[in-house]
Amino acid sequence: MRIISIVVFILLFSASLFAAEKPEGSYNEVKKLIDAGEYARAEEQLTKLISADPKNAKYYQLMGDVMNKEGKSSEAIKNYEKARELHGENPELFKGIATSQKRLRLFHDSADSYQKAIELAPKDEEAKDDLNNLKLKRGLQLKAFFGGWEPDYTRLAYEGSLFYGGFDRFDLNAGYSYADQTYYTRHKVFANGYYYYNPTSYLKLNLAYKDYNYPIDPSVQKPNPDSNSYDTVPVVELEVSHWFIKSLRGTLAYEYFRPSFFYDKDAHANNHKISTEVYYITPFEPLRLKVMYALLRDPDPDKTTIKGRGLNMPSGITASSTNVQYQTQSLLGGGVELLIKKVSAEVKYIPNRDLDSSYNYSILAGLGYEFTDKISGRLDYVYDKYSSVSTYAGKTANVYMVSVLYKLHPRVDLGAGYKYIDLPTDNQHTGFLSLIFKTGLGF
Repeated sequence: MRIISIVVFILLFSASLFAAEKPEGSYNEVKKLIDAGEYARAEEQLTKLISADPKNAKYYQLMGDVMNKEGKSSEAIKNYEKARELHGENPELFKGIATSQKRLRLFHDSADSYQKAIELAPKDEEAKDDLNNLKLKRGLQLKAFFGGWEPDYTRLAYEGSLFYGGFDRFDLNAGYSYADQTYYTRHKVFANGYYYYNPTSYLKLNLAYKDYNYPIDPSVQKPNPDSNSYDTVPVVELEVSHWFIKSLRGTLAYEYFRPSFFYDKDAHANNHKISTEVYYITPFEPLRLKVMYALLRDPDPDKTTIKGRGLNMPSGITASSTNVQYQTQSLLGGGVELLIKKVSAEVKYIPNRDLDSSYNYSILAGLGYEFTDKISGRLDYVYDKYSSVSTYAGKTANVYMVSVLYKLHPRVDLGAGYKYIDLPTDNQHTGFLSLIFKTGLGF
């Protein structure tokens, strides 16, 4: 009888050891799934483990990590807080909380969590770097651009601007720019702000004031400037962008601008523009689709009579007063985007993209590649087919651009590139430089 009791005891003791080891083995298996990027399977396994052992803090902390990987930041924080309640505080726990708070745009809370992680582990360089990068990213930034950095006809431009993101729900920008876009030159002052009413959806207000001038050169454009050219243009724009579900975003913008005319500075037009975009992430997640629509109520150059228009017209006819008649222009375009690891590619087809009937259609393409964590490159191409009513009816224009961005230092980003512009009138080329300096001030 004693022998039987001993055998039973040994069997029960062995079974208890096996049961104790099994969750640990399952924990390690879940970590392997996370490392392999199989987050759904990891979440499923952890749900079972937590159900079997609801007092195990390690399961909750690991579930928080999985939620972070899946972009479920609020759920991640709930699991981290449960782990903290069961087992107290540790540096990795606070770093996970900080990551979730940052994605929820709770930047100051995130900074506090990183600081707590550092207090618990003063030698944790990862936490120190993350905290420093957060302060630099959200503090005051100085931005400067020179050359022709946009994939358009700009041959010479410069811009200086400020960015500040020290508020949890706001991004603020302001600056000045000058552009020589071949057919005209333009000075612009601007200010805009983004209010994020949830972590990924926002309201935007943009204010700008533009001042145009035109080269009086018959070889560039005849006539130039044309009789309907603008002089000064104040602009107010409102935009809302909202993610309805994880795979579908809609954007709606309204713009009002009230230009005066180059040949009659006392006359004004009241212009309205509405634009929309639908962005869809397909079941094959790297593939995204875009549909764009825009509608513009703008003075009709064929019907609007401008006082003084004869200043540059062969007929020499001058209108006695300005009479603004409007036309409605629209476009409906689409695009395809592909994001695969370090590669991003996009192609867009846009008819009448300037909403002035000058282009029949345009194709805009871009290809980006991340060579290292510090160096990325991009190729851009623009093809414009002029419309039958354009000065350059039936002709085409092309823009080829290559650019490189180098993260020289956590505080400094440098950019450089080259652009070749093939126009119906001539061919041009230009280089460009950009500098972003992150001061970290104000956060």
